[in-house]
Amino acid sequence: MTLDSFPDFSAIAWPRVMTELTATGFAVVEDALPSGCWEALRAEAEHLLGAWAFVEGRIGPGGDQRQDLAIRSDSLCWLDRDMPAGGRYLRWMDELRVALNRQLYLGLTAFEAHYAHFPIGAFYGSHLDRYRDSNARVLSAVFYCNQDWPVGAGGEFVMYDDQDATCLTLVPRGGTLLLFLSAGARHEAKVASRARWSIAGWFRTGA
Repeated sequence: MTLDSFPDFSAIAWPRVMTELTATGFAVVEDALPSGCWEALRAEAEHLLGAWAFVEGRIGPGGDQRQDLAIRSDSLCWLDRDMPAGGRYLRWMDELRVALNRQLYLGLTAFEAHYAHFPIGAFYGSHLDRYRDSNARVLSAVFYCNQDWPVGAGGEFVMYDDQDATCLTLVPRGGTLLLFLSAGARHEAKVASRARWSIAGWFRTGA
């Protein structure tokens, strides 16, 4: 993958995405990146996992973070701009941040993200992305890097509405980008019968 492999934003129907975000609080963009891009992201994540750069997933904000395997059993590695693939992803998402501010006036000031690895049997139980004592996370972004995800393998992203009814079930197919409002979208990642990879990220304000 070269730095120019990420497509220009004009290749994606962003007006439709903005409309869906406003109307429903979430939007799904299939094939947001070509396979060469997300395969490079996955390869980088696999290399970092082999280099012991991943840590166990934790719950809670800041200094109150703790491991709780009853809620979450994935591992993660934060992206930084020096990573060949991960850094390019961060810059690509920063272009989206600018577009979101221009179209929806969200006041987003930054984007942060980490690689997530879910080994066979791993999951992340129902939760909100925004912490109770912080309004910093405004919009969440999940991007999948899984090749040929089979029917019946599990691992779906499931989102619930205010009445705890399922409003979205999404298979973790490579190239799919999901955007949703961090404050009101309770969601979970189901157990799967095969390992899966994703990038979890958040557009933030200075709050």
